Amino acid sequence: MKDDEIVIRVAGAAGDGVQSAGLIISKTFSRSGLNVMTYNYYQDIVRGGQSWYQIRASHNPVKSQGDGLDVLVALNRDGLERHTNPDINEGGASPLEGVAIFDESISDHSSRKVTYSPIPLGEIAAKHSKVTLVKNTVAMGGAMAALGIEFETLAEVIRNTFGSKGTVAEQNVAAAREGYEYYLSKYKPIRKNIRFDGKKKMLLNGGEAVGLGAVSGGVKMYIAYPMTPASSCLHFLAAHAKQYGVFVKIPEDEISAINMTIGANYAGVRAMTGSSGGGFSLMVEALGMAGMLEVPIVVYESQRSGPSTGLPTKTEQGDLNLVLGASQGDFPRIILAPSNVEECFYMTRDALNLAELYQTPVIVMSDLYLSEHDETVDHLDTDFRIDHGKRAADGEINYRRYLITDDGISPRAVPGQAGLMHNEDSDEHDEFGNVVSDAETDPMKRIAMMEKRMRKIETYRSGMPKTRTYKLDDAEIAVIQWGSTRGVVEEAVDALRDKGIKVGAVEVTHVFPMNPDIGKLVEGKQVIVVEQNYTGQFDRLLKSEFQMETTLVNKFNGEAFYPGELATQIQKVIMEVTKL
Repeated sequence: MKDDEIVIRVAGAAGDGVQSAGLIISKTFSRSGLNVMTYNYYQDIVRGGQSWYQIRASHNPVKSQGDGLDVLVALNRDGLERHTNPDINEGGASPLEGVAIFDESISDHSSRKVTYSPIPLGEIAAKHSKVTLVKNTVAMGGAMAALGIEFETLAEVIRNTFGSKGTVAEQNVAAAREGYEYYLSKYKPIRKNIRFDGKKKMLLNGGEAVGLGAVSGGVKMYIAYPMTPASSCLHFLAAHAKQYGVFVKIPEDEISAINMTIGANYAGVRAMTGSSGGGFSLMVEALGMAGMLEVPIVVYESQRSGPSTGLPTKTEQGDLNLVLGASQGDFPRIILAPSNVEECFYMTRDALNLAELYQTPVIVMSDLYLSEHDETVDHLDTDFRIDHGKRAADGEINYRRYLITDDGISPRAVPGQAGLMHNEDSDEHDEFGNVVSDAETDPMKRIAMMEKRMRKIETYRSGMPKTRTYKLDDAEIAVIQWGSTRGVVEEAVDALRDKGIKVGAVEVTHVFPMNPDIGKLVEGKQVIVVEQNYTGQFDRLLKSEFQMETTLVNKFNGEAFYPGELATQIQKVIMEVTKL
């Protein structure tokens, strides 16, 4: 475990308040001036099972949930045993080798690597409230004392959390204070080389950042049917709809959601929709209609483990094939995959401009890990110019909605513009929008219109940003990743470089179309692809685009990679290839 960071885990059963306690601790760290990254492990049941919430914090940047564990807050016996036993591995999570805080009624604990610090959680809680979950607040007080966090910072977060509930806030503050003081009277705090500058940081999850990015990008309507993990964006926008001037609609299903979104964009209103893989599967026919009509649309697609219902509360990068091939026939689309919470903000609003600039569907791909974990953000730049792309002028003579152009983009009109009456049809059409397939198909017009639409891809590709890299300049091995694995890959690269292995990373956020510079970046290097699915969907896309030789490192058990785990797997691949 590193001396300049804190890793704490709250563990218990679903319904024990694990997430609430974890979020309060996260906010306490962020308001102490620390950088924070969290990881939310939960089951798809209302009560029971095993849940835990991990928080990593440091004055230095944090890029993943990390390895090691300094403090465990166990809300039940199972939580204590599970997270102090090295033989139980929760998807790669490290067992505790630090301080365990739990109710003193739990006995029979004997790990030699753990410092047991029992506190009478229930007894203290009963002094302040009849609500049994107040014991969590007592435990949080003890945990903050163990880590040397000033109590008043925790008290401020508790008051903000419970402020609208009358005396409840002060009851919880009093309970936390007694837990804090009890720990200091019985045990020694952990000594960590952490600097607390007191500068508060913004704490967001990926879904909230997508919502904020949508607002910053000019969205006026968000239409979606609830489906985790995309629901975090829907919940955020619904809670702040009046504040941000966004109309939020929950229709009867995802088919209605995307069709209403297409209708709004056709009418000139910036609108977007979102879902997970199951909901997106219902949207694919309408997505093709948007491609044929050349109506701009942004879809937020947040992946979870499949197929079908799969693992509803677990993460995966298994929807790339679905999104690449969504709907029948060929039409241009743009696929973006932000790598962290900050990029969720910027790439969502960029997607809204891209959709109008190229008059085509844009899909922003996230996953459960990115959508539902919280991390700190120093600053979000809200200075943004909305670009509606090519628009036809009022009164244009013989307006051709699908005018054939060199860049594939035609001047767009919206209903109500003077003199711009035209057809828009989901059948193949000519420049005026007249159907060319009703009585007799016109092959030449079909070819011309198909080529016009597809030229948008090359127009977009010619102006796309350079692919980002990490420590690649002198690298002999290139690890290519996409989306949310960026942080853990960078930490694995750092760990391998500490061992003298010259490895770097290629970080892909513009998944389709791909930037041609990727092939040049990895030329002459051993290439390893890291992704979270069974078949290596992105790996196959890379091979088809660049005809490169690659080795796949994948994970598909529903949990995110851990830095140490990934570094070990990458090193194993490097050694195996070296022996050949």
